[in-house]
Amino acid sequence: MEKEQKDLEEKAVEETVPSEEEKKELESLLNAIRELEKAKKDDEEGNKKKGFIAIEFGGVFHHNLYINFIFTFILNLTLIFLLIEIFSFAKYDSIIYIVLYSLVFTLIEYIFRIYVLMNHFQFMVKSLGFVFFFGYVIIFFFIDQYLFKNTITFMNETVFVVFVGLFSIIRYVLSYLLRQNFRKRNLR
Repeated sequence: MEKEQKDLEEKAVEETVPSEEEKKELESLLNAIRELEKAKKDDEEGNKKKGFIAIEFGGVFHHNLYINFIFTFILNLTLIFLLIEIFSFAKYDSIIYIVLYSLVFTLIEYIFRIYVLMNHFQFMVKSLGFVFFFGYVIIFFFIDQYLFKNTITFMNETVFVVFVGLFSIIRYVLSYLLRQNFRKRNLR
C-alpha cells in the first residue's frame, strides 16, 4: 500500500511539473500579460494627459507671427463690424473706417499683449486676465477719441464699455473654439 501511495505521489509530481514545451508556452503567456498590462498603463497615462487643461495666455492661432496677426485682424474686424451693426453701438461714415479702426486696434493690442506677457506676467495671472479688458477699454478709447474722432462715434460711454465687454467675451470664446478646431485638424 505504501508503494502504491508513493507511485501515485511520484506520478502526481511528474504531472504538475511542466515539460519544456509547457514552460515555453507559460513564459510566452506571461510576456503577453505583461505587455497588455504595460499597454493598459500607457493608455491610462495617455487619458490623463488628454484631460489636462492648459491656459494659453495670448491666444495664438498660428506660430508664424504674420499669419497669427492676420487671423487676429480678421477676427477683430468681423466682431467689431458685427457688434456695431447688430446692436447699433456706434455710427460710422464708411466701412473703410471700420477696417482701419480694426487694423489700428489689432496692431496696438498686439503690442500691448506682448508687452504684458513679457513684463507683467504675474500681474496678468493675479488679475485673471482682467488687465486685458482694462487695456482694451483704454486702447479703444484712445483710438476712438484721438484717431477716429469724427468718423466713428459711439452712442455714449456706457454703450462703449458694453461694446468692449461683449467684444472681449465673444472674441475669447470664438478664438478658443477656433484654436481647438485648428488643433484637431493639426493646422497650427
